[in-house]
Order: sequence, then structure tokens, then C-alpha cells
Amino acid sequence: MSEQGKTYAAFVEAEVKAERERRAAFDARGQALITTSGVLVTLLTGVAAVVKTAATPRFPPAVTVTTGAAVLLFAAAAACGVVAGWNRHYAVAAPRTLGRMVADHWTDDEVDARNNVASLMVRTLATLRRANDFKARWVAVGLIVQVVALVVLGVAAVLTTAHG
Repeated sequence: MSEQGKTYAAFVEAEVKAERERRAAFDARGQALITTSGVLVTLLTGVAAVVKTAATPRFPPAVTVTTGAAVLLFAAAAACGVVAGWNRHYAVAAPRTLGRMVADHWTDDEVDARNNVASLMVRTLATLRRANDFKARWVAVGLIVQVVALVVLGVAAVLTTAHG
């Protein structure tokens, strides 16, 4: 068996594997954005509904505005998580190509077969990286928005405490 191209083929295969793991990590982070932001929005609106009674003290408009802004920011962070979780297209070997491999190319020598497979994986890797970079941008934006929402919520809490 020829050693030609084994190092390159193994490297490309490892890169594809790493990129698939990266995709799974971004999907998990996007889901975490949805979960945490959704829970915080639910809690904030639930607290507002419970507290909103005739006996509720009047809060300054700044408290209402900052709390409302926090809810909207958490909702935006959750939306970023949803966008990050969208399945993006990436290239894989077409069934027709796979069929040709086992029919027309079954007798190719090992070096040619390794090269053909590595070429297909490079194409998959390129499109998978583009899709993962898209996910990474939306996860990053969502995390930034979530941090801003937490800061705004903290300001609302300080204003509420100062009012009391």
C-alpha cells in the first residue's frame, strides 16, 4: 500500500471532524441563548404580572423603561440563538458521486482513491466552515446582547431599590 497522501488525507479528515464538532458546539450555545433568555423573559413578565395590582407602588418611568428594555434585549438574544441554530447548507458527496465511486472507480489505485476522497472532504470542509462562521457570528451577537440585557436589568433593579 502506498503512503502517498496519507498525511494529507488524515489531516483533512481531522479538520472535517473538528468542524463538525464546532458546529455542534455552536448549536448548543445557540440553544443555551434561547433557553436562558427565554427563561429570564418569562420570569420578568411573570413578576410584572404578579406585582401589577392596585396596591402596587408607582415606580418611576425609568424603572419601567429599563425593565422593558431588558425584556426586549433578552428576546433579541433568544432570537440570535434561533438564527444561530438554523441549519445551514454545507456540501456533502452527492449520491451520484458515491455511486460512481463504487461502480466506475472501484478499481482505482489507493493513491487516486485517497485523493478523490480527500478532495470531496475539502469541499465539505469549506462549506461547513462558512456555515459555522455564520453560526459563530450570531452566537457572539446573542451573547453580547444578553450581557447588555443583564446590565440593563441590573440598572432596573438598582432604580427599583433606590425608589423604595
